[in-house]
Amino acid sequence: MPLLFRYNRHLQRIFFVLVILAGLYGWRYAVTNWSFDLSLFDLSVLTDQTDWMETIAALLEQAIQLFLALTSG
Repeated sequence: MPLLFRYNRHLQRIFFVLVILAGLYGWRYAVTNWSFDLSLFDLSVLTDQTDWMETIAALLEQAIQLFLALTSG
């Protein structure tokens, strides 16, 4: 049978708070440093006769292109 460790509840709370704080810091960093123009997504192709699979594929392709543009230096 594996050996189970009992962790202190205070230690778990400290780690939980640290994870939340790290997430908030990451969100703040992303908001202040990575701003992009939402007009890069071309939504002019959305009509009533548009196939939803083609629409999702086009949006994902544009999201990938945007990601590549943001991360390529």
